[in-house]
Amino acid sequence: MSDDSPQKARPWLPLLVSLLLLAALIWACQRVWAEHTARLEADAALRARLATLTEERDALSALLALEPCAAKAKLHPAAPAGAAPATPQDPQTSGAAGETPAPVSHPSTPPAAAPVAATPSAVEDACVFLVSVDGQGHGATGSGFFVAPGRVATNRHVVENAQGGLLVTSKALGRPVPGRVLAASGKAQGDYALVAVEPPAGAHPAVLVFADGARRTDKVGAWGFPDIVGKNDPAYRSLLTGKDLTAMPELSYTEGVVSAVLDRKPPLVVHTAPISPGNSGGPLVNERGEVVGINTMISLDEGSYRQASIALTAADLMRFLAAQGIEVKKATAATEAP
Repeated sequence: MSDDSPQKARPWLPLLVSLLLLAALIWACQRVWAEHTARLEADAALRARLATLTEERDALSALLALEPCAAKAKLHPAAPAGAAPATPQDPQTSGAAGETPAPVSHPSTPPAAAPVAATPSAVEDACVFLVSVDGQGHGATGSGFFVAPGRVATNRHVVENAQGGLLVTSKALGRPVPGRVLAASGKAQGDYALVAVEPPAGAHPAVLVFADGARRTDKVGAWGFPDIVGKNDPAYRSLLTGKDLTAMPELSYTEGVVSAVLDRKPPLVVHTAPISPGNSGGPLVNERGEVVGINTMISLDEGSYRQASIALTAADLMRFLAAQGIEVKKATAATEAP
């Protein structure tokens, strides 16, 4: 019995080896077929992508061949009448029911714009020199500044006797132009006037921005055409004597600080920037070139020989201008100090 068992088992060995080889061959064929199928799918996706890109290229080429307006019409077709505007879908609420929406990252708020200051040249472009002539041919001078296109603010007392005419000039205007008084405040409502000016062709004078107020110790600058400077300016003399009506007097600048803001009617800004006759109607601006007042008069103390410069506040001037339908530019977050 013990000698016959090995001989009986031997016929099964070839069959077992054959089954193992067949299993290995089937596995190898499945691997080869899977790789071949994957390559075919990849090739099909690539061909589809190439076809899409070809269509996009042909569409872009067709648009480039059109006139700009026609291309824009094809890119942004007009919505049909009565169609409701498309509402952007909220990514947090979109998706199939029961699905957990993916977290949405919201961009951080962009930083505020850096403070923007009006350059001295921009302030100079807004300031004008006014010459008013009364009924007897006597002239008076003053200053002003553009508060809107074609509209100049100044003091009432600068133009109230301009029955013989009003002349407005500056380097930004390029030549003298006539001015027309549109409105003037009553004596109890401040010392304001609004003058209409038509700039020459090609002239674009700047328009000043108004600050939200002035505070004690604020640094300020006074712009204008004071007589004390004009007396030494050849262009000033040539213009006033009629020798050269195209002469452009030089604008003057002085600086100081706000000493006090007096809460009265009308409110006043007392400051230390030196002004004199001729500065009347010129702007008082802060360090950012924003209007905080309109220079109007000086106050002298004979006992101490001290002088205080007085300006009416920008807020009160805005009240007068608003009554005339003038909406001035106001300082925004982009122009306020940080």
